[in-house]
Amino acid sequence: MRSTVFALATATTAICFFGATGSASAGHGETVCTWGGTPAAPTGVATFSPGITNTPSTGPIQFTATGVLAGSGCTGKLTYTGYFEPGHTCALNTAFHAKVTGLPRVVRVEGQPGVAGTALALLYDADGNVVGSDQAQFLTTVANESDPGFMSCGTPQGLTEGFWSDTVELFASNR
Repeated sequence: MRSTVFALATATTAICFFGATGSASAGHGETVCTWGGTPAAPTGVATFSPGITNTPSTGPIQFTATGVLAGSGCTGKLTYTGYFEPGHTCALNTAFHAKVTGLPRVVRVEGQPGVAGTALALLYDADGNVVGSDQAQFLTTVANESDPGFMSCGTPQGLTEGFWSDTVELFASNR
């Protein structure tokens, strides 16, 4: 259990670092939006089937992540619908692939493997061009807001629903 908590603490630190560096680049014509609130007040909802556990998954894990966009020029509801590749755990994420709805020009997202959601995800247009990126922060609470979401990872059903927040950056050269 202590190693899981250490991995999650390390991931939280990395998320905060990467989130800050991603936002710092705004100002060169990029559009930076929040999606699903902020780390201090997450409002995005993600569901997973089957639930994510501490044991590597033997098959893909289907997910839906949805939340409200906010920021300069960012409005509406953004949704990812896709799957994590086999081997996914609460501490170590596999690559993921998802359809994107609600963000102009963006049709899909591809996430790379990483520690507990720290890997950058790239946003693609219909022609396969990279038009942006995102950095999610999933280490918040479960839907009932009473326990940290990662505590569900040690249960047989795993983490099936949780709140999160995200920073989405759309690149200026591809607008």
